[in-house]
Amino acid sequence: MKKTNKKGRGPQKEVQAFLSDITLLSSIPINKKFSKQAVPEYPFDEQLLSLSSIYRTSRKLFLKQGGSFVPRVCSTMRSLSSPDLFQSELQFSPLASEMTWFKDHWQEVYDPEVLVSAMTAFNQISLYHEQNHRILWNLLPRAPEEQRDFCRYLNFAESLVITLDLILGDQIGKKYSDIFERLKSIYRPAGADAWSLKSSEQYRQYLLAVMYVSYLALELVHHEDIPKALDYVLPGQKKINKDAVERGLELSELFTLNTNLQWQKRYWKQAQEQLFLYHKNSKEDVHYLPEDPLDFEEEFVIAQRVLNYFLDEKS
Repeated sequence: MKKTNKKGRGPQKEVQAFLSDITLLSSIPINKKFSKQAVPEYPFDEQLLSLSSIYRTSRKLFLKQGGSFVPRVCSTMRSLSSPDLFQSELQFSPLASEMTWFKDHWQEVYDPEVLVSAMTAFNQISLYHEQNHRILWNLLPRAPEEQRDFCRYLNFAESLVITLDLILGDQIGKKYSDIFERLKSIYRPAGADAWSLKSSEQYRQYLLAVMYVSYLALELVHHEDIPKALDYVLPGQKKINKDAVERGLELSELFTLNTNLQWQKRYWKQAQEQLFLYHKNSKEDVHYLPEDPLDFEEEFVIAQRVLNYFLDEKS
């Protein structure tokens, strides 16, 4: 006999929160002119394409360089255990239809908490974040060979991808970005500050500051030393720097102290070899990040180039 949920039973707290989240995101108006870029069965992809120009730009650039998507159940641990940040094929768990069905039929599920837990566990990969890693390699100069130099290079690349995550959160806005972040469609929500609403020049300065703070966090600089370092390399913008430190240090310490370090320790050599092949035809010189992060200079030029590439591209 088929087991069904008891009639009239209300959802438990975690189920209620999940239902509330997916119901609100499902209500976001979809702009059909962007639907051609949508990835079938990737949850709320059309909504994100409709809300954010940088999300559309990232998708466009990724597809333009030959990127593709494969619907295949993918856990966070399997994703993190892969050394390949350069493969143009991205996997994701195809859960859009399942979430839509659950929203309307959760009372027919005997244990809705179990299904919510499963959907949450296998919907942890942000395609936007992963796309940007692949796009970025085309924009960066060649990488060094020695382990410590190469890991600094990786941390710089990660700080740029994190900055792009923040832009996406800002464009989506507070109403929806916290929910998208809870569902792991994006990794960072909108900021509490209002720099994204200021002039383009001020926002760029803020983004450069947040990028630098993120890099220092990844390099495991003591948090109490970061404000002074930021004021030294980007002087004359105290208010921007104060807000940038607060937002930059929202980066998960589980990631900076564990995940990132363990991944680099385990896979740096494979990644270095793959990136060497990726850049074998590059005419740019090898880029060595300074041992002392107070000597950041050319890195801000590279970061501006990346921001221009993403923000100036018509989507």
